[in-house]
Amino acid sequence: MAQQIEDGTGTGNRAKVENNRLHTEALTLGNFESAVLNGNAYNVNTELLSITTDTEHALLYLKNNEDNDIVIESWFIGTDVGTNGANLGIIKAYFEPTGGTIISGGTTTTVVNRKGGDSKTAQVDCLKGGQGFTATGVGTPVLYQTQSATSRVFGNIKLALESGKSIVITYDPNGAETINIYAGFQFYVTK
Repeated sequence: MAQQIEDGTGTGNRAKVENNRLHTEALTLGNFESAVLNGNAYNVNTELLSITTDTEHALLYLKNNEDNDIVIESWFIGTDVGTNGANLGIIKAYFEPTGGTIISGGTTTTVVNRKGGDSKTAQVDCLKGGQGFTATGVGTPVLYQTQSATSRVFGNIKLALESGKSIVITYDPNGAETINIYAGFQFYVTK
């Protein structure tokens, strides 16, 4: 007796078998794409900040207050109107800063759902700093990248933050001040 594989959605479609092979069509989505479609992916950035002194400045702080992990899919940094163009500034990311003026006095920044029209919000603390803001209690940077005076960088970084954990992005002008800069993350909440 012949067996049939039928579409379970009620369309009446059946699978085709040809030369002893079952014909199928599949759509594969990565975790980030799936999170976007389900309204669990977010974007955050500092918008443009002006840096005029040659010390390390805390730009963006993100703390996970979700019950589940957050995966930072990518980071992006843009600079413009830099002077001392021969020098390259240095972008760093540190896990678990324990203090600093970005945590105690940073400005809350908007976290945007990457699915237009979705009302879900991420349970995070997200603060922007900039000129003169600090991050303390940081160790070895988990990410380290040079940044020229007028460029945009987008990096697929794949970092995870457990519930209650945090990360901060800093910028060390390394002699490349004055500069306008922004930094941000794309991230999703795991389910």
